[in-house]
Amino acid sequence: MKRLALLLILCVLSIPTVEAKRRETPEEIERKTRKYEGWEQTVSGRFALIFYEGSRTNIEGQAPERSYKSLARIGGSFTYGGGYLINNHWRIGAEIGVQPQYNYTLMPAYLTAHYFYGKRKNCLFNFVNVGTNILFEKGMRFGGLYAGGIGFRFQGMDSYSKIDITLGYQLLHTSPRPVVKPPYAFATGDLKRRGINQAVFVGLSYSF
Repeated sequence: MKRLALLLILCVLSIPTVEAKRRETPEEIERKTRKYEGWEQTVSGRFALIFYEGSRTNIEGQAPERSYKSLARIGGSFTYGGGYLINNHWRIGAEIGVQPQYNYTLMPAYLTAHYFYGKRKNCLFNFVNVGTNILFEKGMRFGGLYAGGIGFRFQGMDSYSKIDITLGYQLLHTSPRPVVKPPYAFATGDLKRRGINQAVFVGLSYSF
């Protein structure tokens, strides 16, 4: 009896969806269908939670020193870029911006790739970012940036503007300058330091 009642409820709930699809005119379907091609510009912001950090310090003539810790610190980024829509599914581009964190501010610069699912303007997509981060600390110090995730794109039937909401993961490799304080018997050039930084983020993008 419970199974029968559940089936009846599902049937009742599905009637409006079926009816709505049946009532869509060819013109409405046409207006809701993507026709991606050409360039678009993007302004993005991300709110990040940094949950893991590690470092490796190499001192010439000694074994490397490693440290790892879990944490909960706030970060984020603001970027501007552009991309080329190859077809209704693929977008290739690049972005550059600023990424403030609790310990320093980076300048991310990376290539992007998006894959959009289905045919409708409102759709799910996946994305990946691969590039570098630049730390201005007595010169320019370069690291690596890798990110990826999932998102949903909102676009009005008669609008060229798009709003993307994303959820993703980011991995940073950083190269901060080692801090040398006396009394140490080695020079600054004898030290090399590398860092790792992991975060999850929620993003909001506007494309036009």
